[in-house]
Amino acid sequence: MMNIVKVTLPEKCRIICVSDIHAHYDEFARLLRKCDYNNESDYLFILGDILEKGRQNIETLHFIQKLSHDKKCVCIKGNNDTMVSRMAFDDEKEKFLERLTYRPVNAYMQMAESIGITDFTTDFDNKRNAVNQKFAKELSFVSGLPTAIETEKHIFVHAGIENRTDWENSSEQFVLCAPWWIRSGHALDKYVVVGHFPTYNFARGKNTNLPIIDTDKRIIAVDGGCSVKSAGQINAFIITKDGESYSYDNVFEPSEPCEKCTIIKDYTAARHYSYLDYEKSDLEILGKSDGLVSVLDKHSGNSGLILENYIAQWGDGHYHGWTNLDAFVCVNKGETFCVYYKNEKYCYGIAQSGEVGMIPLDCVAVYKEKYV
Repeated sequence: MMNIVKVTLPEKCRIICVSDIHAHYDEFARLLRKCDYNNESDYLFILGDILEKGRQNIETLHFIQKLSHDKKCVCIKGNNDTMVSRMAFDDEKEKFLERLTYRPVNAYMQMAESIGITDFTTDFDNKRNAVNQKFAKELSFVSGLPTAIETEKHIFVHAGIENRTDWENSSEQFVLCAPWWIRSGHALDKYVVVGHFPTYNFARGKNTNLPIIDTDKRIIAVDGGCSVKSAGQINAFIITKDGESYSYDNVFEPSEPCEKCTIIKDYTAARHYSYLDYEKSDLEILGKSDGLVSVLDKHSGNSGLILENYIAQWGDGHYHGWTNLDAFVCVNKGETFCVYYKNEKYCYGIAQSGEVGMIPLDCVAVYKEKYV
């Protein structure tokens, strides 16, 4: 049975729900300030994947440990949070070293490097014991994270629950790793709030990283794609409770290296985006110009333009894209735009509205902030 934290909420309160921080301490801290988090009155639910993929594993972990001293803050486990425990306690040397080949920057190695250990090819057991001893409290905290939070009207898990009324008997593998879960559903009257899979991946994401609220399926998805999408963010999905009434809002913070720019002239997109399923897409290249590729998606039948560095041939022999087609966004003078990529004519990023896509490069001027 799952380790579930049951929370009884007061008559009035806010729940700030964050997922998939992925070792981005700076952005997470900015996000909490942006939504005026107050640990005395607000509940903070962190839906897993606090570690890995980013470069601030130790800072993020220590910050969340400190936040969790308050009972109103509950952090649950995500699939990426299991890696540090496996490296610390479960992996044989061969498996341990194999992990470093595909993820050399990870939470456990950052712990090791902080005490001067940079190589595990020799004296493996003694070095691992030294790291485990130094970070015993941190490793205990991560391995002891619960798998779900339950309130009167909501259930919070990392990836999803099995479609059964006794949801608490869902397997941990499913709860932490279920892909594309919001396309399926569940058997409960409560809303289930999840992270794990970026909302941009879904047509219902509407070309944004913003949360998806599916009232028919009673599912809320909040993963903003931090460290996963080419232009990602961390969402703070805010649930405001007033008696039996619940309202929803969202605040976001752009993630990963980006330039925060200001829009110097209005731009109205002449095209409307077409959703592209990155997994099922099968792109036929029709032509190239100005760093853009004209493609036909043989899976959906849609055609459009995509930046040439966001298309690649996979092992299945097909060309796949990982942004939507014709993803040009409208912006107004004076707004901000977070740039993740630019060529000689276009830049790609997150608009102030939350929409993700391209605008002409001459619409932006570099602002004073640069996130690296």
